[in-house]
Amino acid sequence: MQNDDVRLQLMRQFPVEVVEARDARNEMYYACPTCSRPVAMGMDKCSGCTQVLSWKNINQGLSENGVRKAVLEFEVASDFNIGNCRKCPISYIGRTDSGSVYECPLKMSGSCRLKLI
Repeated sequence: MQNDDVRLQLMRQFPVEVVEARDARNEMYYACPTCSRPVAMGMDKCSGCTQVLSWKNINQGLSENGVRKAVLEFEVASDFNIGNCRKCPISYIGRTDSGSVYECPLKMSGSCRLKLI
């Protein structure tokens, strides 16, 4: 039993990523992944279980309207031009009353905001 306590103490010294969770009112909060207790942004240790916390992968850039920016990176053909849905690897063929049309899953057809890097 004593060895298990020592092992737990040692394991809690290594940082683990904080997780985003939702409460009963569907509001987002940050939680300790070990004990699920709420933690304040920037805390280095959980006050409940003393787990060392890491904030590396938490996106802290929330805007006023609650929307975060996401980046999707993928490869395209060398002859791809922005706005050319036919050559875009994430487009698909959708059905309309007039026939088939290339559809953008990001709903950007006609106003493509992709950036080539």
